[in-house]
Formats: sequence, C-alpha cells, structure tokens
Amino acid sequence: MMDLSGGEYDIVSWDIRGVNDTTPQVSCFDSQESADEFWAGSLWYDGVETNSSLRSSFDQDQFYSHVAAEDTRLRALWKRCEERSGKILPFVGTAANARDVARISDAIDGSGSEINYWGFSYGSVLGQYIIALFPERLGRMIVDGVVYAPIWGAEPAVEMYNHLLIGTDGAYYGFTTLCAQAGPDRCALASNGSTADSILEEIRVLIQVLYDPYGDLDENLARSSSIRLNIFLRLQDPRSWPTLARYLKSQQDLVNAQDDEEKLLPLQAVTETYNEFHSEKSLKQDTQIWQQDFYSNYWSIFCSDGPDYDGTSTRDVFDTVVEARKLSDTFGPMWPTEGGWPCHHWRTRAVERVTHFSVKPKHPVLILSNQYDPVTSIENGYRILNNTFAKGDAGLGIREGYGHCSYSTKSSCLTDIIQNYVRNWTLPEDKIKLCPVNEDLFPQAD
Repeated sequence: MMDLSGGEYDIVSWDIRGVNDTTPQVSCFDSQESADEFWAGSLWYDGVETNSSLRSSFDQDQFYSHVAAEDTRLRALWKRCEERSGKILPFVGTAANARDVARISDAIDGSGSEINYWGFSYGSVLGQYIIALFPERLGRMIVDGVVYAPIWGAEPAVEMYNHLLIGTDGAYYGFTTLCAQAGPDRCALASNGSTADSILEEIRVLIQVLYDPYGDLDENLARSSSIRLNIFLRLQDPRSWPTLARYLKSQQDLVNAQDDEEKLLPLQAVTETYNEFHSEKSLKQDTQIWQQDFYSNYWSIFCSDGPDYDGTSTRDVFDTVVEARKLSDTFGPMWPTEGGWPCHHWRTRAVERVTHFSVKPKHPVLILSNQYDPVTSIENGYRILNNTFAKGDAGLGIREGYGHCSYSTKSSCLTDIIQNYVRNWTLPEDKIKLCPVNEDLFPQAD
C-alpha cells in the first residue's frame, strides 16, 4: 500500500470488531477440536461431489439428501454462537465498524477531520458504509476489489453467492490461456500445441476421474470437490498460478501412475505444491477457512448487517448452489466458501444497519477493479460508479487482468491512477480508465 500510494501517507491498520486480536472476540467454538467435530461430515468440510454440475438426478439426489442434516447443523451453529458471544453480536456490524474508523480519524487527525481510507474486498463494503454515514467528512477514499454494498446490506444473504461467481469463469479461462501461452517450459499443465480450451478439457477430465460420491477414492488422491476448491482459491492470486499448474499436473500423474513406485514423484510434487501454497502469505485463506472461528467472525458481521428474517430456508440455499451452475459449470456447484449460507438461522441483527448508499461525498471516490476478478466482479465497480454516485463524484480504474484486488498483479498505469488520486483527488479521464498488466504470471524459472 505504501508503494502503490507513493509513500506520502502513513498507513494505519486495525482489526475490526470481534475479529482476530480485538477483544471481546466473536467465538462460536472453544477449540479447533470442537469446531472440527461440529463440522465433520458437513458439506462445508467435505464439499459437493458431482461430475455433472449437479445436472444428473443421482448427483442432485445425493446433494439434496443433506438438507435436513445441514439445517440441523446451521441451527446448532447459531445456538453455539449466541451462547458464547450473544452479548456482543449486535455490536459488530459494519455500521459500528464505520463509526470506529471515524473515531480513529478523530484520534489521529483531530475531531471531525477528513477520513482517508483504502478498503480491500470486505473493506470495500466498509468504505461504502463510511461514505453513506459520513459523506461530509470524506477525504481520500479508495474502494478496491469491490463488493456491492446495497446487495450486502439489503438483499437476502444467500443471494451473495450468485454475485460472487459472475467473474470466476473469466479468471479461470485466463489461467488456462496464460498457461497455454507460456508453454511446457513455464507451465506444467501445458504441452506443445496446448490451447486454453485443451487445458480446460484436461482439468475437466481430471475432475471427472476424481469424482468420489461414496468416499472410496485412493487416499493419496484429491476428491473432485477438493480440486475445484483449490482452483477457485488460487484464481484470486495469479502469482500462484505456476504452483497451481504443478499441483494439477501432480494429480494427473497420480491418477495415471501404474504402481507405488510411479506414485513417488507425483506424491512428492503434491507435498511440495501444498507447502508452497501454505507458505505464500497471500494464500492464507484456504488454511483459514476451517480454522476455529475464522468464518464465525465473518458471519457475525455479514448476517447481522442483512435484512430481517426473510423466509429463506436451508432448501433455498441448496437451490441457490444448483442454480449457480448457470454462472459457472465448474465452480457453481461448490458449497460456498463465501456468502451468507448460515444467515437464515442467524437471529441477531446489528443495532445499526444501512440500506441507502447514494449520497453526495465531500470529495470524489476512486474505485478499483480487475477485469477478471474471480470473487468481486467488475460489474460491481460499474454498479457503484453508475448507481451510487452522481457524475464527477467517482472514477473507476480497471486493470485488464486477473486476481482479486489491486495488489494481485503489477500495473504501472493503475499505480499512476492511485498516486494521482492520493495527491490531489484526480480521477481517470472520462470516469473510467483501463490499464494493462506489467507482470509475467508464468515467468521463466531461475
């Protein structure tokens, strides 16, 4: 952030209410062991097995057979969270966090001072709440990797899953396109003559082979649901794509191995790529997903920000996952790693909620999006630009590339947009500017 913004501001970061090192912390489980026991056998832990994008009657029957158990589990989740953290749950919503940002600004720059803020992903939601609550105090405001706050705060939480997947296939095709262009010397999945479509087909076949509806697959092999989840998570960080390609190639080699001796090198490659994924700071999400209270913190905010109980049922959540295949055959039928699937049983709502976001800010707002963001679609950037702000009140910088948020790949053009805005509120000409990427995502090995 310091480099991107030109080094002219000190950076102040903090943990929002109920999360990480704040106290009191929202907690639904007293240990990792109790969390693992609670989620054992759930779709949250095991994923959705399908080789038909949930189109076959067998896959659909298998999937919907979990409705009753998942409904019971989600009711029990709410009870656990309410018992352990009920006193603080009404006070961790995004509006409360926006007021905390104002108080931080008061403490640093004086009472009523302009609020300078740069928010990524969920932080873009918080930024939109700050704008809505304190338009007259707005200083420099950047929302980056944008979630559309009117959906977050006003629509049933289950709807978020469909909005999440709008740009996913575009990023996925980008991965296979750049892999094919890199060739076998730089991308493990590529061979001479590979195309983006041929690599997509290889991965589709791999997912088919690893389809495991009965849980009897060789323990050394990843299940199809795990393959889809691993790809989905890596799409957010294009710098991990060479490692992702090696991971998928090692799974192919394991499938094709004829005996234990032939499995040795692929197993070593699986271990190496796994270690690389977990050593890269930007890829912590996939280890955090199942950490004791990582998503309890998220749900405590998202669910409490939403509308009052709207009649959504657990069956509706399952229907949403099935319908999501229209957005992505590969990633639609995947139990949501994000989104508000427990929220229909979440009975606490924030003491202050925001549903109106169209305001006149004191200073213009800078919106940053990637053209192919796998979790916060470019459409969100356009929506905020055109629906939230009047002409001249905001500008949109678009990087013509992949990944989640502006830090995912380099673009000197986007850096210029950020620095010009930070220095004097200059927005892109004609409101919108497209910027090329200045980084090789499949570099030559040293």
